Amino acid sequence: MTIQTTQTGEIRQNILTDQWVIYSPQLAERPREKRAKRPETARLPEREADCPFCMGNERMLASIVYELPSENGGLWRTRVVPDKYPALTPETEVAGANRGLYLVTTNYGRHEVIIESRFHNRDIPVMTHEEVEAVIETYAGRHSELYSTDESIESIIIFRNHGELAGTSIRHPHSQVLATGIVPEFISRREQIAENYFQQNGRCILCDVMNFEQSDEARLIYENTSFLSFVPFAAESPFEIWIAPKRHSPDFGLISQQEKERLAAALQDSLQRLHDRLSDPDYSYVIRSCSRQHSIVPYLHWYLQIRPRLAPPSGFEIGSGMHANTSFPEHDAEVLREEE
Repeated sequence: MTIQTTQTGEIRQNILTDQWVIYSPQLAERPREKRAKRPETARLPEREADCPFCMGNERMLASIVYELPSENGGLWRTRVVPDKYPALTPETEVAGANRGLYLVTTNYGRHEVIIESRFHNRDIPVMTHEEVEAVIETYAGRHSELYSTDESIESIIIFRNHGELAGTSIRHPHSQVLATGIVPEFISRREQIAENYFQQNGRCILCDVMNFEQSDEARLIYENTSFLSFVPFAAESPFEIWIAPKRHSPDFGLISQQEKERLAAALQDSLQRLHDRLSDPDYSYVIRSCSRQHSIVPYLHWYLQIRPRLAPPSGFEIGSGMHANTSFPEHDAEVLREEE
């Protein structure tokens, strides 16, 4: 039986996670308290006297892990520092134990901050293309370095929060890297679903998703020779965007130099569209790559997921584990495709 889409609502399944998403445009009509508008990035100063990430404030940093120098050998372009309040620490060893009914393990791992620019007001939508490439270069470098130098690391999550609803406390443009000694359940579950799909169909699940999106075109936003950007069929939030490489690859760490340049273009395009159409919304993005043990399997395919944080989760979402989206992906893609 074919269910026809209506504007009154429906429930869709994300086939990469098996999670169901409720679509109810009526929810958008609920009254909400208005939040104060964030100051435009362009109105921020290039340097803040009390910002630890600004050039010249190195005394506020505990240490500097890595710097990507300018191409002419001058000042740094990106900088990596330990998080001041780390969720994980390398100062323990990976060890688990039972505590009565419960299982516990040490919080072994690494928590780093990637400072994306020397300038306090240089967010990704207003960066030059070369500056965004430097951010991607740093992502790839830290991903490879952490896996190659620490055999206890089992999974690496690279993410960026923007705005208060995403949990950002410092305006200076930055991302974070968490490298853990365990594989989180969500990652393990996603990998198992992909493996099951491959065993049943002989194909990569995300490759099939991308082929369908290219042929359907209803949710496409942007395309270059290496990447496809689209609103997923079962987007978990309004204006969610996935950016996926056309070349099948399970491991973000295997990204080529040409792909780094084109990922930079696709990422900046998506964030510019969100900035312009939604007035610089709060958002989080994460690079969804494989765990260490699955870097060469044929059924996984990495991608970058951008999720705007337009409202906090409701009680129903917390209680059910389901997401409730107030707009259909086809509508969101249409809005994002519009030219200014």
